[in-house]
Amino acid sequence: MKIVDVEALGLSVPLEQPVFFATRAVKEREFTVTRIFTDEGIVGISCVPIGDPGSVVAIIERKFKPLLIGQDPFDVERLWTRMYHEMYRDRKGAAVRAISAVDIALWDIKGKAFEKPLYKLLGGYRDQVPCYASGGYYRGGDELRDLAKEMEFYLEHGFTAVKIKIGALPLKKDLERVKIARSVLGPDVVLMVDANNAYDVATAIRVGRALEELDVFFFEEPVKPDDFLGSQRVAETLDIPIASGELEYTVDGFRDLIISKAVDIIQPDATVLGGITEWIKVAGLAKAFHIPISPHWEQEVHMHLVGAFPNTLWVEFFMKEIGVRVEDKLYKDFVLPKDGMLAIPDKPGLGVELDADAIKRYRIL
Repeated sequence: MKIVDVEALGLSVPLEQPVFFATRAVKEREFTVTRIFTDEGIVGISCVPIGDPGSVVAIIERKFKPLLIGQDPFDVERLWTRMYHEMYRDRKGAAVRAISAVDIALWDIKGKAFEKPLYKLLGGYRDQVPCYASGGYYRGGDELRDLAKEMEFYLEHGFTAVKIKIGALPLKKDLERVKIARSVLGPDVVLMVDANNAYDVATAIRVGRALEELDVFFFEEPVKPDDFLGSQRVAETLDIPIASGELEYTVDGFRDLIISKAVDIIQPDATVLGGITEWIKVAGLAKAFHIPISPHWEQEVHMHLVGAFPNTLWVEFFMKEIGVRVEDKLYKDFVLPKDGMLAIPDKPGLGVELDADAIKRYRIL
């Protein structure tokens, strides 16, 4: 099998209602859709969110496409290395996101060629995966009432774990949000919070001590993503586990994050760190250090990775009714969890199909 063409498209999907978290407002979600065509008619796809699609599309089209055409799509390690060497001077950010986009599409080809879902190729540890409801974004208006209604919605849909945002409001008001969430969810539902890098070290420690009193399972990204020493101080001071890593790149970045003792739980994102090929290496590294994994975002990809590896905790899951994650507008099918568990579809590769009309509607590049 040979690669005969590579196509990268940039999309922008507006949110029906803008939301915000600690560090920025979100009015639309942007994506890079990558399609890799083979001479046997198999087409691998990926849909990478976050980051600037203009940069990612340009790198794929200008730098990677000439490297990929004529190559065997099964040679993921060789192709990953060639792409990385081509862009190693820009070895974080858009360059690695572009590698991620291509690599995920290559793994989709592999699964389709073997007629196996991706998680089966990678290890097949479990056929259904635990997931938590990710939400609790700020929307303006009556924050406490709306947050309580959202928590009730998650309970109605059987979730046993939920994550909400903090960090955008004064501490007293944010703690009111956490208290409301805990009150509605009750004592038996796992509650997590995400600060999106909102705090300095001293404030993060103060916040973390308050969260411990509210039985919060983990405290995500309390400080800036590159402040490993600051995160180490927070982690060693608090009893609540610190989770981070959604903005980290390659296994080397995770090596430094773990060795610095900055985290208790890592959150690798295959669409960010270098694709599935690199995510596998991060999973092995985490296993060696007995660090659990709770991957960030993109449930269509991460359900396979959580299904393949035993040292994983949850899939981060976004219900489409909440209107925060809009990938459901791009895919033809939307798989729903039941009682906090998501059955992985028994379809080849990633098991997803893009909606051609939606791609045309939202394409910007």
